[in-house]
Amino acid sequence: MKKPNLLKRRSSIILLLILFFPSILSFSHLFFKSDRPVVASTILLNDYNSTLDLTHLPGINQVSWNDPKTEMLIITPNDSQFIDAVKPLKEWRDSIGVKTQILSNFSEYDGVDTPEKIRNMIKDFYEKENIRWVLLAGDAEESLIPIRYVYNPDTVLYDGSENVGSSTLKPTDFYYSSLSGTWDDDGDGYYGESEVYNANGIDEITWVPDVYVGRLPASNPSELAYMINKTLKYESDPFIGSWMNQMLLAGGISSNSPPEDEARLTEYIWQNSVISESNFTHLTKTTSNFNPSEPPSPNNLDSLTTTSFRSEFNSGYSTVIIAGHGDPSKITDVSLSFSSSYYNNVDALSSSNMYMPSLFYADACSTSSYDISFAGKEDNSIGERLIKQSSSGAIGYIGGLRVTWYLDYDYYLEKLNRGNAKLFWQQFFEEKKFRQGQALFDSKVAYLESDYFTGDREDRSSIRFEFERKNILTYNLLGDPIVDIYTKAPINIQYPFEDYYFSGQLINTSINDVNSELVPYARVHFKSSNGSYHTVCADKNGQVIIRLPDRPYENYSVVITGHNLIPSNYSFRTIPDTIQPEIANVYCLPLEPTVLDNMQFDIRLNENESGLESLFLLVSTNDMKTYEFHQYLNSWNQNRKRFSFMLNKLQPGDYIMMFVARDYCNNTIIGNQIISFKIEPPLSYIPIVVLSLLIVSLFGSSCIVVFKSVRSFKKDSRF
Repeated sequence: MKKPNLLKRRSSIILLLILFFPSILSFSHLFFKSDRPVVASTILLNDYNSTLDLTHLPGINQVSWNDPKTEMLIITPNDSQFIDAVKPLKEWRDSIGVKTQILSNFSEYDGVDTPEKIRNMIKDFYEKENIRWVLLAGDAEESLIPIRYVYNPDTVLYDGSENVGSSTLKPTDFYYSSLSGTWDDDGDGYYGESEVYNANGIDEITWVPDVYVGRLPASNPSELAYMINKTLKYESDPFIGSWMNQMLLAGGISSNSPPEDEARLTEYIWQNSVISESNFTHLTKTTSNFNPSEPPSPNNLDSLTTTSFRSEFNSGYSTVIIAGHGDPSKITDVSLSFSSSYYNNVDALSSSNMYMPSLFYADACSTSSYDISFAGKEDNSIGERLIKQSSSGAIGYIGGLRVTWYLDYDYYLEKLNRGNAKLFWQQFFEEKKFRQGQALFDSKVAYLESDYFTGDREDRSSIRFEFERKNILTYNLLGDPIVDIYTKAPINIQYPFEDYYFSGQLINTSINDVNSELVPYARVHFKSSNGSYHTVCADKNGQVIIRLPDRPYENYSVVITGHNLIPSNYSFRTIPDTIQPEIANVYCLPLEPTVLDNMQFDIRLNENESGLESLFLLVSTNDMKTYEFHQYLNSWNQNRKRFSFMLNKLQPGDYIMMFVARDYCNNTIIGNQIISFKIEPPLSYIPIVVLSLLIVSLFGSSCIVVFKSVRSFKKDSRF
């Protein structure tokens, strides 16, 4: 029985050694620490400069201006006259840096009908080119650029009726803006169904616009040419005057019981959005329940009459909103007789605001039913007539194609029509989104992200409600979505460039007008003498950053356009950069690294010409015969001169490290400092070896004991 006890004791020793092995390793490091420090020295690198092979480093991150992405599509019917009518607009857009394509081959795309083919074409260019703007250059009828009809039984469910068209199928160009999904998830042929009507219980619309869409509702090439020429005149050679700094607001009475005054909305807009940007005229018709604040203009109650709005509009305003009731032929309110109006389609046809076309927002029902005839006539709605005027009317018209909705007692102006209109002008004036298509579609997003939808409140809304879906879908834009609307008379800008720049240099400048005010979102279009070009847009604060290609002795022309700017042309040239960058200081911690340490580096450089493109850390364990490298890049819009980074734990060995810097003109320098050190194998490896031998020895002894015990047991078992 003694031999088995000896075996147990030896097994216990082995088990204890195994259990305490990690602790032995941990403490051994404290007693066997390497005493060789890191050597960080300044050494002349003549030998390395002559022998170091830098061809293993990746090539320079060249700036290329070739093949810029398409930004805008103009979609026309497959008719050469329609195509010819829009060519001047394409040429103008290209000249100011909006790369534009004219497309009419939508029949070549897959789709069950023409709207789906057009949408698939837009989607294809969005995915490949990341386009932002789409202009539908043709009326909404089937033979031209048909609109999509979605299933929306709002007037059936909520005791209403449409002025025109079906009670369940409603038109919208939002279909061409929101490009996710098919809008017919269950394949039943009814598009845009809510989860209530979709067979799979999901909403068929994602409600996130991917591109900004507008339409010029031309029935023939002549009408299209009129609208194109008006757009070109507005942008490139406008009639400059005080009208550009004027907004006309008009609010009527939607209901006497309960009293619903739309002047609450128009007053809020001028008080919170307009007043900081434009002058304005406020026309009101109110119940006794609401008195507009000063300053209404003209300064008297009930200044909105059957003649005042028409007279004011014809005098010239940059922006307009009127809120009340409507149908395709008139805008009115409950205070007027059925046959009376504040504005109608006859007024639109005879508009006299010559060369002063407005962005016109109609907060009313059905004033822009451009998809259908009304009263037996085509192109008869107010919106169509205003946008089709050759030199007057509207440069953009936002209105409902069908019945729109408001809610009583909406004194916070956040629901349906009032929320839609308030957020549109907030996006326009406060967020400075002066391009009419962007303001419209971004206001739809802002509405769906408002507290009315997302907040924790009892009266919150849902996009499941058909009246909510209707208001998002039915307000559409007639006009070019990219047109920048004036809020002041355009002026020149201050010269933003130097006479010359280094080849490859990063230009960081701001766009200021001659009054020294920053211009948000200005478009700056660069074109080189070799034909390549590039466009960059300023940010909200007017800042522009662009990296030039490495092409010395190049001449550049620049066209700058932007909000309230006269298009301006400038030029500069480039000179070569032949100066190497300088690695000024190298800091490294810790000074005594071990296999357990990460190394921290802080590198400071000097480069004042084309700019630093890359910093390389070369790491070698064989005196730079071979090396691995770590690259730290400046992106094209960066000019960093300081790099801080960490190098992960290194294996034992002798190390040499050095830095190489390269600018955007491929001037390269090897730093005059190297870091050399040795990382010893930790002496804790000795106990590992000893312990391993001990384990093997004990395991061997144990095997012998076990073998002898087995033999003895077998021998004893014979008796």
